[in-house]
Amino acid sequence: MSPRAAWRLEALGFEHVADYGAGKVEWLAYGLPREGSKADLPSAGELADPEPLTCGLHDSVGELAPALQRARYGQCLVINEQRIVLGRIRRSALDGVDEGARAEAVMESGPSTVRPDVPARELIERLAQKSLNTALLTTPNGCLVGVFDRRDAERALEGRAAGAA
Repeated sequence: MSPRAAWRLEALGFEHVADYGAGKVEWLAYGLPREGSKADLPSAGELADPEPLTCGLHDSVGELAPALQRARYGQCLVINEQRIVLGRIRRSALDGVDEGARAEAVMESGPSTVRPDVPARELIERLAQKSLNTALLTTPNGCLVGVFDRRDAERALEGRAAGAA
């Protein structure tokens, strides 16, 4: 909200008003509470898997390989202690790699990410157009929110629609 809007709300009698300098877009991108006509539309963040397979830069390929073979999304997200996404290791990247190699040596740096406030239906359509099944969701500062799976989201939205009917 702008400083002017904050002052106006105080003048109208609101007691707990804050000037959030980063703005509405950043507020929503952090998954903070929403109001208004679109507040009930499910966001990508609401339907994301918050606990995908992750590892650190210095984890060894030998340690990662068994978990990566079983990984639901066929990838391991390389994060730091603050859960900032640094890279991604695809299952296929481990073929022929020495077990002593570190995650940092085999990861793809800086994978594309999406903010969690994107409407779920919109992200489903974007992924379908690109023939993709998943998207990585992060906050504006790069902190992992989760993995959005297009098929899971479609089922969840169908279930909500059936429950509302």
